Amino acid sequence: MSETPLFMNEVCYGLDLREYDLQKLVDSKKINLSWMQELYRNSPEKDKFFDQSFSKQIGSIEKLVGVDSFRRQITEGVSEEEIRKSWEPGLTRYKEMRKKYLIYP
Repeated sequence: MSETPLFMNEVCYGLDLREYDLQKLVDSKKINLSWMQELYRNSPEKDKFFDQSFSKQIGSIEKLVGVDSFRRQITEGVSEEEIRKSWEPGLTRYKEMRKKYLIYP
């Protein structure tokens, strides 16, 4: 927890994950996209939601996620299933490329 939070002394909204079953996330072996979708959907200032100027630590969402279409998909309300499907071609290419570097198949 930061000693100097970015929005100190301001009303903020978010998800309380203190009671979330972490094992459920580990067992799914997936990134939980529904959290990002819910936060965006409930954001009162959607135009500022992905504004990286608020934090020097985070950087752009495209860099964090690895694809430039993610921001558009979230803002357009694309389903989690469709977002994951859009990653498949890149993941397939990556898995094929990495085969030559694997020590054990």
